[in-house]
Formats: sequence, structure tokens, C-alpha cells
Amino acid sequence: MRERTAGVRVSQELQTRLIEVLAALYGLGVVALFTSGRVDLVSACLLLGGPVVFAVALLRPEWTILALLATPPQLLSSIPPRLLVWVALLTVFGFLLRGRLHMGIKTGVVPLLAIIVLAVTRKTEMIGDDQVAAAADAMLRLIVFYALLMLAGFHSAVLGRFRIDSFINAMLVGLAFGAMLEPFFVSQSFDSLIYHPFRSHFAYLAVMGFGVTYIRLSLRSSAGQSRSALDVFLMIVFLVLTLIGFSRAAWMAGLLVFALVSLWTGKKSFWVVLSLCVMLALTVPVIGARILPSGSVSTDPDTLALVTTGRSVLWGKLWAQGAEALPFGNGWGYVESLSPLDLFGIEGEFSSGGSPFVYPHNDFIYLFVQFGVVGFGLLIVYWLDLLRRVRSLARRRATRYSVRLLLPIIIVMFFVQLFDNGFAIVAVATRFFIAAGIVFGLQYATRESELAEIGASSSTLIGA
Repeated sequence: MRERTAGVRVSQELQTRLIEVLAALYGLGVVALFTSGRVDLVSACLLLGGPVVFAVALLRPEWTILALLATPPQLLSSIPPRLLVWVALLTVFGFLLRGRLHMGIKTGVVPLLAIIVLAVTRKTEMIGDDQVAAAADAMLRLIVFYALLMLAGFHSAVLGRFRIDSFINAMLVGLAFGAMLEPFFVSQSFDSLIYHPFRSHFAYLAVMGFGVTYIRLSLRSSAGQSRSALDVFLMIVFLVLTLIGFSRAAWMAGLLVFALVSLWTGKKSFWVVLSLCVMLALTVPVIGARILPSGSVSTDPDTLALVTTGRSVLWGKLWAQGAEALPFGNGWGYVESLSPLDLFGIEGEFSSGGSPFVYPHNDFIYLFVQFGVVGFGLLIVYWLDLLRRVRSLARRRATRYSVRLLLPIIIVMFFVQLFDNGFAIVAVATRFFIAAGIVFGLQYATRESELAEIGASSSTLIGA
């Protein structure tokens, strides 16, 4: 027996040494290719990191989720959608190796899968243009990526692979690095770097960071637990970044988070009322017309466009495009085929980054134009189902803390889908769809646990 054990140990050591030698030779080969000029730096990094990502996604899929959360948003947004899909697919397959893969309605992913099916089967005739086809395909790949992320988040919660605090900590790491990198990614000149370095989509991420740290501090304080000095510091930093981001949607999300915490802790009811009033003033055009544009008290279309930074005009024109194609819409890629010249008669409106396409700044209208009432309804059903699960989890003591920590991410994404391009902003959507998957997973795991307890109690009574 001792000789057999020694033989097994020697065999394992040989296998380990062989793997180490092969990995070292592979790394040296990639370095040799790079130094000889046969591959560029990006390709060399992909060749070195690809096997590592592949192995981690299969053997430790929960680590892949945490790595995506900890990746600075600027770097995450620069990864090609096709590569993101492969990473998410490997992660889901890694969870499959751990147990049964759930694909039913309880995962919450069905509306996204329906959108993907519609996008594949109902492409617009105008998608023949190469540039339009490339933009539509990129968006489709992103939605596939989000659906896979939801499945990964769902299974991580069902299998109990990590705690919610680990999720939050990984996200805060990514946002902290992103805050340091953001001025150098968005600034076009030295003046913009100095005077408005954070006027970008990073405001949405900043209010996410503020929300989760503020809620964690408030809940720990109300429970008599000690506060983390690092959380206090990050909360202040992200609050400042939210304020200087000058994003109305981010401000509204922050006010709503503040109001919810006041309600949960049962303190400062005055601030709840004040927060809701300010949010109403920023949201309702009639009140906003009297507060935001100084000296203006009219509610004509021009004032409405000023209050909504022109989005009301864009939404009206896009809604008309969708209404003409009711009930099933114009098909996938139609929005990408529209240019500012088509809608407004001038170039450059609601396009950015050198892209000729019109960004709809509302995901509900985006799907309405493409798929009519079906697409619009699918997104509404998705949100109603998600909010129902959040409400259910918030009523249970065991899951209340976890779901409340995830609420800022959900709130921010809701405002982004209402006032911006939620599907297109990868850094925001990635964090949201993982969080949404975790919410559905927690609901499923809690329900299964309750059913198991009922079954055990029934068996005990029958045995007695």
C-alpha cells in the first residue's frame, strides 16, 4: 500500500512538472513571436492570456465574473463583442460542469433570448450596407453577451459560489481604477482634462459606486456593526464624481438611492420627501421647465426639448418610425440605418464618436422601432419580472441585505435605459446583467430551500 501511494505521488508530481514545462515553453514561444515581429503587442497579450482565461472560465467560473467586475470600465468597453461572448460562453459552460444548467423562465433570461431570436429572424432589408450590418451585429453580440452573463450570475447565486460582498468589492476595485483612468480616456485636450474630466458615461458608474457604499455603510450602522473607513472614503469620492459628471440621470438615481436608505433606516423622513421632490422636479418636464432653464416658464415643444436636452424631439421622430410599422416593427438594424440627416435634415445630431448612426437614448423606443409592440413589451416584461423578484427578496430577512446592496446597480440601469443607450454602454450593462442574474438566482435558491424545508417537515410528521 505504501509503495502504491508513493507511486501515485510520483506520477502526480511528474504531471505537474510536465504542465509547468509546457506552459513555460508556450510562454517563451509567444515572446519569441513578439520579439521577431510576427505578432503585435495586443495579439501577444491575447495569446498569453487566452489559455489562462479559458482555464479559469472552465475551472473557476465565478472568478471570471469577479474579473469582469474588477476590470476598469474603459478596458472592458474596448474588448470586441465577439470575444466577450466567448468569455461568457466558457463561463456558463464552466457552471454546467459543476451541475445542471438551468434555462427556464425562472432564470429571467427568456425576454433577452426572445429579443435575440427576433434579431436573427427579422433583419431589416436596409441592413445590406456593410456599416449598418456591422453596427447591428455588434449590438446583437452584446445582447447575447448580456444573456450569458445573466445565466452566469444566476448559477453563481444558485450554487453559492461567492458572497454579495465579494461581488461589491470586485466592482468597487474596477470603478476605482476606472476613476483614475477616466480623465485620460475621455479628454480631447488639456483644458478638457482640467475642467471637465468626468463628463461622460462614467457618471453612471460613479453613482453605482456611491450607492453600494452608502447602502452598505447605512445598513451596517443601523445593525450596530462597525463602519469601514475605506467604504466612507469611496462613498465620498464617488459622490463627488457623480456631482461633477453633470448627468441628470445619474443625479436622479443617486437621489432615489438616498430616499430608499432613509426609508429603510427609518430616519430623516424630511430628506425622503425632499429627495423625491427634487427627483420629480428633474423628471417631470412641466416642473423642470420652470426650474432648469432659467427665465423660462413656457411648456412649448422648444422648452420641452431644452429640458430633455433634445431627447423629446428624437423620441417623437423615432416613435413615429415605429408606429408606421406596427405591430411588428421595422426589423433588426433599422435604427442603425437611420442617420441624423434622415430624421432631422442635418448631420451630427445624436451621434458621437465618429459614428454616423443616431443613438436613440431610450432602449424601450429602440426595441419598439425594431420589433414594434413585441420588442417594447419584452423589455417591460423583463423589468416587471425583475422588480417582482427584488420585492420578494427584500421581504425575506435572509436575502434582504444582499438585494438592497444590488439595488443601486438596478436603479442606475433603469434610468440609463430610459434616458440613454443602456444596451450599448458595456461597462454599465455588464454590471447590471450580472446583478440581475444574481437576483433571479437568489430567488430560485430561496424558493428551493423553502420547498426542501416543507418537504422535510412533512416527512417528519408522517414518520411521527
